[in-house]
Amino acid sequence: MNKNRPGCTRPDRRDALKAAAGAGLLAFAPEAALAAGQPAPALDTRSASLWSLWLEALVPGAAQAGAADYLQAQLALPRDHSALFLRYMDWPGDYRAFYRDGIRAVDVLAQVRHGQGFAELDAAARGALVGEIAAGAPSPWVGPPAGLFYFVCKADGADLVFGTHAGFKQLGLDYRAHVEPAGVWPRRA
Repeated sequence: MNKNRPGCTRPDRRDALKAAAGAGLLAFAPEAALAAGQPAPALDTRSASLWSLWLEALVPGAAQAGAADYLQAQLALPRDHSALFLRYMDWPGDYRAFYRDGIRAVDVLAQVRHGQGFAELDAAARGALVGEIAAGAPSPWVGPPAGLFYFVCKADGADLVFGTHAGFKQLGLDYRAHVEPAGVWPRRA
């Protein structure tokens, strides 16, 4: 219960972070990047890797298309230049926090349901977890709204895998963009 907001039954952010830390899920930006004077990645390596696995569970082919690198690159851009679907949802909060907290919530839920993290689950367990999150009200869930996280990530995955010349070709369709993308993202041709 959130002690700072009377009547609020949601856990507060501190409780969520304590739970994640207790589960060993908090990781920080790589020291090497900071020591080299480079900006830290938007997400730590573990979170980016988990997001890639999560996206692959939502849209097969997303991991091969470079999901983790795509997210890192998009989060490094100013909000008004991002191609992430979250932009079109008018999300008022921090984009990095949305994805970071969402993937941590997925991993915590996997730990609670299956006794292991999302990365260790087999395809059937991942699918069951995806279904529960898509329904919008898994418990415990401490992150952005679960249904919104699912919806936004699935749209991001669809854009990454199918929103390109190669993706349209894979679907057997002609690519007819209303506005031609400024650059080519996917690793595959």
